[in-house]
Amino acid sequence: MRLTLSKPVAAAALLAASLVSTQALAAAPATAAPIGDLPQASAAEMADFRSQVDALYRLKVKAFADKDAATIVEHFYAKDAVALGPEGKPTIGRDNFRKEYEQVVQLGIPTIEPVRTHVGKDAAWEWVNFRVDMADPKEKDFTFAMLFLFAKKDGKWISGGDSYAIGEFPKAD
Repeated sequence: MRLTLSKPVAAAALLAASLVSTQALAAAPATAAPIGDLPQASAAEMADFRSQVDALYRLKVKAFADKDAATIVEHFYAKDAVALGPEGKPTIGRDNFRKEYEQVVQLGIPTIEPVRTHVGKDAAWEWVNFRVDMADPKEKDFTFAMLFLFAKKDGKWISGGDSYAIGEFPKAD
């Protein structure tokens, strides 16, 4: 069934639509100001985050050296953590993390270099260079540009997951 409007009805509909659009535009600010920088954590909040997260990074590096996937899965990541790698297939939850880390810890030992950090009251994120020195000298070392997501629960920071791709951030000036 095809609906055909008379010219006066069609013109009235177009006029009404243009009036609604004009009114919406008039209500919007002429030029919106940029939103600016992210809010900054206090020095004490940042020091607490840095201390706890650096300890988590040391735990993770030691677990790689010990080829101990269980420590990473149980003490670094939340039980419902999510990871997303360059292939776009998410890994969700400790059971799936365990399967991946049992293989990954065999590859080599990482160095984790924080690059850019944002800390909020109960959530934070940190971009890092995640450098991997391969255990097999025939294999080429590599670096991930990686984003760790953190949440604070009962005063402790824990990773809610990460996302990564081959690449690296340039050294800071």
